[in-house]
Amino acid sequence: MNQQEALVTAAELEQRGILRRGTVFRMMRSGLLPAYRVGVKGRGVRFRVDEVLAALRRPAREEVTK
Repeated sequence: MNQQEALVTAAELEQRGILRRGTVFRMMRSGLLPAYRVGVKGRGVRFRVDEVLAALRRPAREEVTK
């Protein structure tokens, strides 16, 4: 498994200068970033660097106007 495929924490994404930790969790909750639950109770969350970078390259969703 290379470095791009490894699962990393939100803090590690911030250390690498990709996204701030709070932004990672906000994007995860809104469904913009794929995440993996780890641990016995599934409380830990990990991300794949290549998937995060791909998500950031996607165009933003268009706002729906009423």
